[in-house]
Amino acid sequence: MLYRNYVKLGWRQVNSHRGSAALKVLSLSLGIACFLFIFIYLREELTYDTFHEDSDRIHRVVVDFVDREGNRTPDATTAPALAYALKRELPEIETAINLFPSWGFQRSMGRDAEHKFYEVGYLRADSNFFDVFTFPFLFGDPETAINDPSGMVISRSAAYKHFGRLDVLGEPMNIFSSDTTIHFTITGVMEDVPFNSHFTFDFLSRINFPNLETSWGWYNYYTYMKLREGTTIAEVEPKLQPLFARNQAEGSVNELYLCYSQPLTDIHLKSHLKWELDANGNISNAYIFGALAVFILLISCINYVNLTVGEGLKRFREVGVRKVFGAHRSTLVAQFLIETLLIMVFALLLGVGASEFLFLQLGDVLGREVTTFTSENLPAFLLLSLAVLLLGLGAGLYPALRVAGFKPALAVKGLVNTSGKSALALRQPLLVVQFALSAFMIIGTITVFRQLQHLKHTDKGLVMERMLIIENADDLPNQAATITELKRLSQVTQVGAATGIVGGINWTTSIGYPSPTLVNYISTDPETIEALELEWIAGRNFSRQVASDSSGFKLVVNETGLRELGLTLEDVGQMRPILERDTTLIEGMVVGVVKDFHFTDMRSEIKPFAFAFDYAPKDYLHVKLSNSELASAVEAIQTVWNEQSNGNSMEYFFLEDTYAKHFAQEERLSDILLYITGLALFIACMGMFAVANMVIKDRRREIAIRKVLGASVSQVTRLVSQRFLLLVLVANLIAIPFAYLVVQRWLAEFAYQVQIGFLLYGLAAVGTLLL
Repeated sequence: MLYRNYVKLGWRQVNSHRGSAALKVLSLSLGIACFLFIFIYLREELTYDTFHEDSDRIHRVVVDFVDREGNRTPDATTAPALAYALKRELPEIETAINLFPSWGFQRSMGRDAEHKFYEVGYLRADSNFFDVFTFPFLFGDPETAINDPSGMVISRSAAYKHFGRLDVLGEPMNIFSSDTTIHFTITGVMEDVPFNSHFTFDFLSRINFPNLETSWGWYNYYTYMKLREGTTIAEVEPKLQPLFARNQAEGSVNELYLCYSQPLTDIHLKSHLKWELDANGNISNAYIFGALAVFILLISCINYVNLTVGEGLKRFREVGVRKVFGAHRSTLVAQFLIETLLIMVFALLLGVGASEFLFLQLGDVLGREVTTFTSENLPAFLLLSLAVLLLGLGAGLYPALRVAGFKPALAVKGLVNTSGKSALALRQPLLVVQFALSAFMIIGTITVFRQLQHLKHTDKGLVMERMLIIENADDLPNQAATITELKRLSQVTQVGAATGIVGGINWTTSIGYPSPTLVNYISTDPETIEALELEWIAGRNFSRQVASDSSGFKLVVNETGLRELGLTLEDVGQMRPILERDTTLIEGMVVGVVKDFHFTDMRSEIKPFAFAFDYAPKDYLHVKLSNSELASAVEAIQTVWNEQSNGNSMEYFFLEDTYAKHFAQEERLSDILLYITGLALFIACMGMFAVANMVIKDRRREIAIRKVLGASVSQVTRLVSQRFLLLVLVANLIAIPFAYLVVQRWLAEFAYQVQIGFLLYGLAAVGTLLL
């Protein structure tokens, strides 16, 4: 009964100060919403691949290529023979497997020729795939599903897409190409691959290539090993490089590679090797998001504490009257705490709902659908609820104890000082922290935004605008005839064919003499190079009139490629030793050199790149569009395709979109920072407004006297604000050095960085002053 009265009195108190209560609820709820939003997103990022049974015993084995200068090129792919050697030679390993992905190529797949779709989620693996990875089956037996090379496992989504039902065991699934059809029988249906897997697939079959156990020179596979129960990676790691080097030498592979392992659960956030199976996250960004969550919750809490303490100390008359009528100190403290907890509960409920709204608004930014209301997020709710309760007790306890301790006679007569040093002793440090956090977030947000703009607008060394890529060109019965027809369109200025995409899919090979180097390359034609509008440094483009250009090792390379091959501009157009294979020296020719261009993300320096020329049909068509209207150009190309492709649909994208994927992580970080920092500054502004209002009320008599004595508005404003200006100065002196260190460390991850001058830190200081 007593506590029910406390709740009624608390509600009456909240209702009588609606403006203040609304300010506190809004401030705290926004902080809670942002905290939940980031917390849940980070929980998902940090739990990648943990759904696999024994995930702590699974490791990926990778290699670094080492060039003549000792520079290492980390590569996620390995030779297929490595998995067999690991099982054969290391008793600490329970099993090891190879994966062979689709490399982004679309495949025409379906139950028959009339019901087919283009799919990119085709994966091949060793038959013991499900001994390592855990993907729940709906139908079929994971132990035997891909023992037969003609067996195929498909996902729930693929089953519904191709058959409209799940029970499809024994149904056919085919891969169609222009000249062949590969037949499979469905032997298993599994759940969709969870979003928090570092690789995804919808179709799985067994690797069925010959001589894999002895193939040490074909680096197109991904190798995973599962340790035996009780074995630690520290026991296995020292044995990997000796095993690899010994078998590599026996396989007559002369290049130098360094072999090591990565924990499965570290791949998504901590691995950024060449040829990752999918775009990974970034542990640095995770730290930034974690700091953001803490910062914005702190800013909200500081607002709440300042307002609660300031208002609580004003209630001395009420407390004095209650004490006169016999109220004990403990009952007064309980009353204050219940009022505080009412505010906290409202803020918590509103914050949870607001976090769901944030997920709906920022779902596209995150790249996936996320929701607050799941069982996995229950720990987050419990943790946050506990934090809110503790915060409520802490924020309400100080003014409760102070006010409840006033002497009744002094309190009733209004002789209690509530605006002196005791009140400022708590308020001022909190305001300094709030200003410092705001300055830090302003600096971080501007830095990330400017770096993203720098990455986007730095000259890439090629022209990618209005470049349409047809990615299933190998489906064309007569690719040459299609290219001829496309060139006749007024909306098309050039058409070229290639085995890969600059900025997307390309291949690597090890060439160079006497010491080999790793070179990215695609096989293409002169038209593709012309369409990219690369800048020529020396030599010439390939020519269809020069028969020798399409035979032997004839290359067009970038500047870095020329340098890494050990050649100079004087060697262009001359036959030079370029490769040693099985003790045989092979000569080749660099016919042309183009200026360095960016074909990967800009975290690393530009790597060697080479173009080779042959007349064979290619996988991709590069169609350069004129300045005509884009939709009509695509429609005209689609018409030609329909006439030439025997009913296959045209799959296409624009080269600009491929380059945009390189900056997806930074784009996501920038967008979230802008949203969260904007909300944080809004919360800080609300708090500063409330605090300034309380300060003015505390000094209203002084201000009135000064105005009577002739003080101007500017003098009164300076009087009120000078204390805040000092706090802002202290806050910036704290925040700017720390922000500088963090910003420089983050920028160090990029080979190409925006220059951050003192102006940025000045803007942050001005921004906090404007609060």
